[in-house]
Amino acid sequence: MLELRHRVDEFVAAPVAAAFFVLADRYGLDADQLAEPDTATALASCAVRELNPWSGTAVHDRARVLGEAPRLRALVTDVLTDPRTTWWSAPLQLDAQLLLLDQRALTTTPPPDPWQVPEPGGANDEWQTYAQRPLHQVITTTELTVPVQAVVRSGAHADLYHGVSDWDADYPVHQSRLRVAAGARVLEVDSAVDWHHLVAAYGDPQTADRSESNLWTSAGIEHGPAPEWSRVAEHADAVHLTFAGLLTGLYVPVSSAGVGVTTLWAWYFESTWWMRSAFSSSQDLAPLVEPPDDHARFSSGH
Repeated sequence: MLELRHRVDEFVAAPVAAAFFVLADRYGLDADQLAEPDTATALASCAVRELNPWSGTAVHDRARVLGEAPRLRALVTDVLTDPRTTWWSAPLQLDAQLLLLDQRALTTTPPPDPWQVPEPGGANDEWQTYAQRPLHQVITTTELTVPVQAVVRSGAHADLYHGVSDWDADYPVHQSRLRVAAGARVLEVDSAVDWHHLVAAYGDPQTADRSESNLWTSAGIEHGPAPEWSRVAEHADAVHLTFAGLLTGLYVPVSSAGVGVTTLWAWYFESTWWMRSAFSSSQDLAPLVEPPDDHARFSSGH
C-alpha cells in the first residue's frame, strides 16, 4: 500500500502526468477509458503539447497542472492499479518496434538505416548534450495492442497529430515493423530518477554547465549533463523511455552532489534510441500518406 501511495505521489508531482490527468478530467475520461492504449497514448501527446517548453508560458502551465492534479488522486490510483496499464512501465517489447521515416529522412545522406546504425564515438558535442540523444538517429516506438482500425498505433503516430515535437513530417511516411534480437542490451528509463542515474553512470561532469540559455529563459528548464553516448554504447545497444517514464520523467529535475541537476526534456513520446543495430527482421507496412486524423478522440479538444 505504501508503494502504491508513493507511485501516486510521483504521478501527481510530475508535470506531464499531472497534465495527463487534468486533461482526462477535462474530457470526461474515466479509468476504463484511460486503460485503452491508444487513448492514453494520444492523451499523453496532448499533455506534452499543453506544456510546450517554447510556448512562453511553460513555467505557469506546469505550475497550473501541478496545482490541479492533487484533487484527482482517486483517478490516478484507479488507473495505476488497473492491470491493463502494466504496459506503461514494461521493458522494451522486442517483437513490436515501429520505425517511421518521412521523405526528408529517406533522402538524407546517408538515410537512417536500422541495419547499419553508426555507433557514437568520442565525447558528446554540444548538440548531443542539449538534445539528449545520439547524433545518428534511429528511433523506434512500440506498436500498441489496438484494433486494426485504430489511428493511433504508437507514440510516434500520436505525436504526428497531437504532439509538440519539431518533427514536421514530409509525407508519405514509410513504416516498418522491426523485431529486436533476443540478446539486445536495452537500458530502461522509467522515471526522472532513472534518467539521472543514466547520466550519473555514463555522463561527463564537464558538460554540467552546458544548459542552454534559451531553454532556461523560455521554460525554466535546466537540462544539465547528458549521458556520453559513446560510453553508453560500450554497454548497451539502446535506451528505452517507457510510457510511464514519459509521464513521470519529462520536465522533472533531479539533483545529486556528483552530477548536479538533470532534467529530461527532449523525448516527447515512448521511444527507443538505438546506438547500434540489434534487429533480427523487418517487415514493411503500408505508408502513412497523411497525418493520422485523430480529431474525434477528445470531444472538447479539437
